[in-house]
Amino acid sequence: MLRALEDNVRRLRRRVEASIAGIPQPAAARALSWIRANHLPGGGIRVESGHRYAYPEVTGYLVPTLLAYGDEELASQLAEWLVCIQRPDGSFTDPDQGRSYAFDTGQVLCGLLSASDTIAGAEEAARRAADYLVATTIDEGRGGFPREYAGSDCPEAVHLYVLPPLLRAAARFDCTRYRDVAHRCAEYYLGQRDCLRLDDLTHFLAYQLEALIDLGYADRARDALAALAAMQREDGAVRGTGGTAGTDWVCTPGLAQLAICWYKLDMAEPADRAMSWLERHQESDGGFRGSYGRGARYKAGVEVSWAPKFFLDAHLLRVAAFFARHAQDFPGDVGAGDGRLAAIAGRVRPGDRVLEVGCGKGRFLKALTSTMRDATYFGVDPAPALLGAVPAGITTALGTLENIPHPDRALDVVVAVEAIEHSVAPMRAVSEMLRVTAPGGWVVIIDKHRGAWGRMICPPWERWPDAAEMSERLRLDCDDVSSVSVSFDGHPASDGLMMAWSGRKRSRLSGAQWNDVLITPQLQHIHADEIRFNDFSEWGRTVVLQTQPGDRVLEIGSGTGKISLQLAQAGRDVTCFDASADSLAFTNRCAARVDLAVATVCGDATRALPFASGSFDCVWSSGLLEHFTTEERRAMLREWARVCRGQLISLVPNAASIAYRVGKMAQERDGVWPYGLETPLLSLRDDYEAAGLKVLREFSVGAMHSLNFLGDRSLKRALGAIFRRLSRAQLQDWNQGYLLVTIGAVPRARP
Repeated sequence: MLRALEDNVRRLRRRVEASIAGIPQPAAARALSWIRANHLPGGGIRVESGHRYAYPEVTGYLVPTLLAYGDEELASQLAEWLVCIQRPDGSFTDPDQGRSYAFDTGQVLCGLLSASDTIAGAEEAARRAADYLVATTIDEGRGGFPREYAGSDCPEAVHLYVLPPLLRAAARFDCTRYRDVAHRCAEYYLGQRDCLRLDDLTHFLAYQLEALIDLGYADRARDALAALAAMQREDGAVRGTGGTAGTDWVCTPGLAQLAICWYKLDMAEPADRAMSWLERHQESDGGFRGSYGRGARYKAGVEVSWAPKFFLDAHLLRVAAFFARHAQDFPGDVGAGDGRLAAIAGRVRPGDRVLEVGCGKGRFLKALTSTMRDATYFGVDPAPALLGAVPAGITTALGTLENIPHPDRALDVVVAVEAIEHSVAPMRAVSEMLRVTAPGGWVVIIDKHRGAWGRMICPPWERWPDAAEMSERLRLDCDDVSSVSVSFDGHPASDGLMMAWSGRKRSRLSGAQWNDVLITPQLQHIHADEIRFNDFSEWGRTVVLQTQPGDRVLEIGSGTGKISLQLAQAGRDVTCFDASADSLAFTNRCAARVDLAVATVCGDATRALPFASGSFDCVWSSGLLEHFTTEERRAMLREWARVCRGQLISLVPNAASIAYRVGKMAQERDGVWPYGLETPLLSLRDDYEAAGLKVLREFSVGAMHSLNFLGDRSLKRALGAIFRRLSRAQLQDWNQGYLLVTIGAVPRARP
């Protein structure tokens, strides 16, 4: 009765908060915020609130947690810090005395292994950490690790928690010694009197319980977890220490760890109660004090960094358990007239590769296969019980919105139906969907929207996306963004609960599209006057100054051809090469208007050029390479170098230009960016060298022009005033030019 009353009070409170003060963040999102806020400038995660230094142990086992939530950026920073602080013997130290501990090293090993594929040095650091652990054991593990906690209330059996990372290292490095030592250590600690003592602090006890489950000794842990579940109070609390008589206070990280263990053994009821208790006791900043209650004596006055870690791990298991428990309640079919299905089907074309993330039983994919058989379908979901019901012919994989098990740019349509609402980091989930979508492909998100919050009773972690925020996020990477209300489960679109957002991932413009963007009815007259009366852009002058009268010059991706015409007027023998016949025709009309002669050739800059090797003294391009991948750029540069006997000049948007970057982001957010997929670059040096070119100079030009991208007039005026006070040399030092100029030389063949 009391529990039911508390549940009703919580539901009412959520509705009141939604209607009066806005919808609060879910507890897991606040826990993630606490971790980010306690990432120290010197590296690592703070030990506890108010502590000066970072905790290597906690930082280590936070890395896989952050990766599970899709926060690769912070996880990478933490892993890099760990690589930097490893001691020569492979160990890691505690934050108070600077002493090396096997337990701490084991937890850092966990993080290093998770980052080994992405962080330089992480794999070697992981190997050294594993070597240290094995070397410190007594008799190759038969006597466990040396006693490190004598005289404290921490049992030596917590070293069991070192062994799962050591086994993962054994698999990673195919090392039988690591594996054998880990198993011997497990048997040693299981035989010790201090193993699995129910009177111990739940934090220390749960380390042992989770380790035993992960090591394959679940039966040894089950009885203790059942006993602890029997001790659990109705409100979800478990005493922090002291046996069945116990105490009134609760060890916060210990309770979160017990929830993890209960979920892993399919004991969801006590785990759910524990999570509810933790959510009620979470601090306003997202952290947790070490303990709560009368007489609390475990870090009661500070928020400890390991409590959010275990809460976050437990939350992922809670969501998975929820879907497994309710698998039979989820429908396997969708009506042919459902608006959600129509919103997806309208984006699918024959031959498309279609992925639904959070696909459940695959009912939307199943419906699509019946009407669009020529497409290939994939489903991703975190619940095996649901994936098992997906129809044959649909390729499935375990995964989450934050970690989609597909490569970059691999899919044509990526869909999430009522899945974003379960994500702790919805905007990061959208980014992950965009990552796996090919340029020109569609992202479709269907969900309830925040404006309708309160109409349904939801799990405590569920939050509905804000309609405007979702559209704004899609516009950063997509064109043709739309949002509409859709019908669902017999409810009409006018019901207003369900919305469909869609966007076409930004791609390179075609030649015809560039022609539409660049060429206006008045432009021919404007260009003719600018050429006739010597109106030179700063970057145009840069190209002219690198050439001589009589030089044969090739512009690749010539667009309107204005600078090439100015080169021709300055006595260069110019060839314009472009994919758009209309653009080349425009160039020829401008040339005729100012009585200049240029050669024009239509073709694809990504393929072999129709020119003999060494045909030109200078080959250059402006505003082209930034639309291609690294591999594509390097292949193009190699081919361009083939037809060049002198200098190769590339001009691309400068990633260091603040005005350009801010203006571009604002235009993308507002849905008015006209130039398609465009990736500014900090340097082309590596690309040039990979193409066999020697870089002579690299600098930026057009600082004042970069201000034209800004819509914020006050910012534009402020930056303009600063730029005008700087000398040309100072502007170069600041590297605020809109365009990055890279000048390279084609090496001469040896005689």
